[in-house]
Amino acid sequence: MIVAAGYLWRFFDPGGIDRHRVRHALNMTVLHFFLPALAFGLVATAKVDRSFLVVPFTAAVVTLAGLAAGIAVYRFLPLFRATPRASIGVLLLSASFGNVTYLGLPVITETLGARYGYIAILYDLLATTPILLTIGMLIAARFGSGAAVSLAASLKRVLRLPPLWGVAAGVGVHALPVAVPQALLEAAQLMGRAVIPVMIFTVGLALDFRDVRRLPVAVPALALKLILAPLLAWWIAKGAGLEGAVLKAVVVEGAMPVMVLSLVVADEFELDVPLAATCIAVSTIAVFFTLPMMMKVLF
Repeated sequence: MIVAAGYLWRFFDPGGIDRHRVRHALNMTVLHFFLPALAFGLVATAKVDRSFLVVPFTAAVVTLAGLAAGIAVYRFLPLFRATPRASIGVLLLSASFGNVTYLGLPVITETLGARYGYIAILYDLLATTPILLTIGMLIAARFGSGAAVSLAASLKRVLRLPPLWGVAAGVGVHALPVAVPQALLEAAQLMGRAVIPVMIFTVGLALDFRDVRRLPVAVPALALKLILAPLLAWWIAKGAGLEGAVLKAVVVEGAMPVMVLSLVVADEFELDVPLAATCIAVSTIAVFFTLPMMMKVLF
């Protein structure tokens, strides 16, 4: 319902504010205020075990494998040789990067419990987003006609992510160790309860089906993201010793639809923005069918 409410905003523009401005304002608020607090609270109260290493490792391998598989499909199969470069850039991002926080976190907390929300934070902030802002942006620059990018600038961008500092503070609580005031933890938990519906609402704001007629070219990328990625996440995490709800949370993260942030990257580097919007919208709807299927098959 919250996703639908976000989607319906475009038809009414309450207060005369269009959905793009609303989405940008909410995203910036979440990124700079709510998400750092949520990340701190989840990591600081989580039990430190092998998942703190296995989850980011799994996320990195799954993301890079999706990128490699996407390159194999769209650069070497004759069927896609005529695909424009700007479209290929979008399809590579779509095959690799999932909406692991804005949708993955709410799914995990609602289905497995809030105590497992830290899995989404580790999966995203220690692997998925850093890879997007480095390798992903280099890919986007190569296939787009927008701004150039350097690896050094990308790494600086990663280190400046406010939620990453929230993770670092949470890890620091375990490493020192220090006693965190209960009032601070309660404030972080309160902000966490606020951020999840906002995240889901912004997903609805980003949905766009106007270019859905071009879906056939995106089918391989979406299959890699929605089917191959969770299978690979399950195989790696299970082989590394994860089990139970933690393993399920990792698979949920692998199964998430195309990352909404890929639309921002596509716009910045002058990739095929309408196709990016289509990949996000179609995969977000499809995940309501593919995720239960994958969970039933794997568990």
